[in-house]
Amino acid sequence: MSPYKQYNPNTKYGRKKAREQAEYNIQHYTPEEKETYNKINCGCQIALLVIFLLICFLILIISGPDALKHWLK
Repeated sequence: MSPYKQYNPNTKYGRKKAREQAEYNIQHYTPEEKETYNKINCGCQIALLVIFLLICFLILIISGPDALKHWLK
């Protein structure tokens, strides 16, 4: 059984409670867990940045700078 009450994730209140529980869990990580969490978080941000830059590059190559400007608006 879980240490906290399970709320319905399909409701606004349930999503709020789940988010609060996740934030509480992250705040109470051990130093090793915090380091792992930070590495994963940083890796995901880098991956998203690379994907974004690849999409920009493909639009620039295929459609030209005007299309890239339009897409970035």
